[in-house]
Amino acid sequence: MNRIRLATTEEIESIKSTSDLDATCSVLALDAQSGTAFAVVRTPVEVDPVYFPENWTTRLKAMFMRDVETVLSAKGATSYYYNIKVSDTDWINAVESWGGVRTSAAEEFRFKKLL
Repeated sequence: MNRIRLATTEEIESIKSTSDLDATCSVLALDAQSGTAFAVVRTPVEVDPVYFPENWTTRLKAMFMRDVETVLSAKGATSYYYNIKVSDTDWINAVESWGGVRTSAAEEFRFKKLL
């Protein structure tokens, strides 16, 4: 079994278009007979979960998130990650209209693993 290693510049370039890489990321690689696996390790700013009252309009949600973004920006954050339920299409459309970008290619389950 090979040891895990840092990915080469060429390898990073090969996954760049689907990996949402930024200055907080490093890429690990493991070579095996059946190919090379890559893992993007990042230290993100996350705003998750967010709890909105059921009767809040999209406008109220957007105003709240604008204020959250102001606080994050004042702390030096240049971006943040968050989750939205797939069924909440109105909120997804609103978020995308003001610059939110999907980073998942398909519906996913989110996990947390304690080390």
